[in-house]
Amino acid sequence: MYYGKPTRGFKGGGPNRLIATEALRNFWEENKVRGHGFLFDLPAGRTTLKRMRRRLGFNYLSDADEFYQARAGDLKRLSKKEFASKHSIKSGGIANRRIRIVGRIARQIGWWRKPKIIALLLSDRTLREIGQKLGISTSQVHRLRSRAAKQR
Repeated sequence: MYYGKPTRGFKGGGPNRLIATEALRNFWEENKVRGHGFLFDLPAGRTTLKRMRRRLGFNYLSDADEFYQARAGDLKRLSKKEFASKHSIKSGGIANRRIRIVGRIARQIGWWRKPKIIALLLSDRTLREIGQKLGISTSQVHRLRSRAAKQR
């Protein structure tokens, strides 16, 4: 990062300012959807860095919207963890973006009442095994297992 006196406006006066370099622009291009937490690693003040990002045309909200819109298929198909891992981002906020872009993803009411699923729920497998197979938590498996037993 480079600092220097402005050549316009103050006619060379005033405090040193952050100079926009190609390396700085490339850094922000690579990290445009990471939020502002990483800014503390850079040797400049947070406000200075945010102003420079704005001056260079970066806007976190619009960049993040473009990022998630371009990956709507993955957003619909993958879990939060898988999506975060595949795209090297943190998983916070993925659920909200998914709802905004894809809509709610929920199973049909009574989905577990199919004979194959009831047989799986009542099998000798562990709650964890069944949960992994169905993509639900062990507590949900326990609840559905007791409902399936009553239904029989």
